[in-house]
Amino acid sequence: MFDSLFNLTPSAVSLNFLTIAIVLILSFVLSLVIAWVYKSTHKGISYSQSFVFTLILIGVLIAVIMMVVGNSLAIAFGAFGAFSLIRFRTAIKDTRDLAFVLLVVTIGLAVGTRNYLIAILTTIFAGAIIFGLTKINFGSIRKYDYLLNFSAFSDKFSAENLRSVFAEFLKYDNLLNVTAKEGGKVLTYTFNIKFIKAAEIEKLITKISQLEGIFDIDVISAKNDIEY
Repeated sequence: MFDSLFNLTPSAVSLNFLTIAIVLILSFVLSLVIAWVYKSTHKGISYSQSFVFTLILIGVLIAVIMMVVGNSLAIAFGAFGAFSLIRFRTAIKDTRDLAFVLLVVTIGLAVGTRNYLIAILTTIFAGAIIFGLTKINFGSIRKYDYLLNFSAFSDKFSAENLRSVFAEFLKYDNLLNVTAKEGGKVLTYTFNIKFIKAAEIEKLITKISQLEGIFDIDVISAKNDIEY
C-alpha cells in the first residue's frame, strides 16, 4: 500500500476521498515542519508569528490548487488569473524569509501532484541544510559575539588590570570607541568581545565591577542581530 502511494503519478490517481485526505494531511505536516525549522533557526528581531502561520497555509493551499488544476490547462490559466488579483502589501524583511516561502511552495507543489517521496525527502534535506548552516553560522564575517560598554574615572582606571581580566575570560577583544566626558574626567569605552566560555558572562561583569574606577557596565549580545 505504501509503495503504491509513493509511486503514484498525477495521471494515474483519481481524486477520491483517501487521496484528498493524504494530500491535505501530508502538506500540513510537512509545512508545519518547515515552519518549525524557521522558528527554531530564526535570528534577529524581525520574527513574525503571522509569517509562520502563513508558511503553513501556503503549503496546504498550493497542494489544494495543484489538485484542482490537475492536467487541465484551462483551470491552470484560471487559477493564474485569480492569483493575479491578489496584492501582497506586507514586504518581506529578510531574503531568508523569501527562501522559506519558496520552500513551502515547492513542498505544496510536490504533494499536490502526488509526488509524496519528493516532498518528504525535500523537507528532510532542506531542514538538515538549514540547521547545519545555522549551527556553523555560515556566511558570517563576524568575529565577536558581544559588545562591552563601561565608564571609568580616568585618574583611577588601570588598563593593565582590565587586560588581565580580559585574558582570563575572553578569546578576542577589540576596542571600538573611547568617549571623554566631564572634561576628560570620565571615559566611556566600547569593546567587541568574544568569550572563551559564553556561560561566564556574569563572572566577567563581576570581575570588571571590582576594578577600581569602573562603573556602568553593560554587555550587549550582538550574536544574532548585529554584523560588523
